[in-house]
Amino acid sequence: MKTKITVVVSLIFGFLFGIIFTAAALNISAQKMMIKELKSPFDFEKTVRVMVDRINQKPGWHVTAVIDQNSEVKKNGGFEIGKFTIIKYCHGKFAARMLAVDSRKKIGNMMPKSFAVYEKSDGQVYISTMNGAVIGKLFGGRTEEIIEESSLEIEDIMRFVNLKYTLF
Repeated sequence: MKTKITVVVSLIFGFLFGIIFTAAALNISAQKMMIKELKSPFDFEKTVRVMVDRINQKPGWHVTAVIDQNSEVKKNGGFEIGKFTIIKYCHGKFAARMLAVDSRKKIGNMMPKSFAVYEKSDGQVYISTMNGAVIGKLFGGRTEEIIEESSLEIEDIMRFVNLKYTLF
């Protein structure tokens, strides 16, 4: 009888420990999984210029907006954040496939896609974007397929910084 109680208590504590450990691991890794940050080989202005040119040169893709976020922040009551640009871009056919079905229209809040280009206090320029592989897996099904297809093209556009969408 004492052995059965010990086994049951051990199983319960093991299960609870597993839940706590999994939650902690997800919390620690979620930020690194969801957002890709890459160091640019170029200065700030050249990075923005190269990205805009590469996006516009890829068939079907086009830049919809280049936002000087520092200027926007200061103009609307904020303070100097340094060099920071958001590049919004889209592919009409991918967007149409994604938004044509009612159940996927909610994805529109993440469209158009975007990159952030910024200079950190050490003078190094970085590029960040959402991780297409993880985002696709979160939705699954046809949504995942469309995100995977578009992510492959984005990886090609961003080859100059070795962008690779991965789950880990």
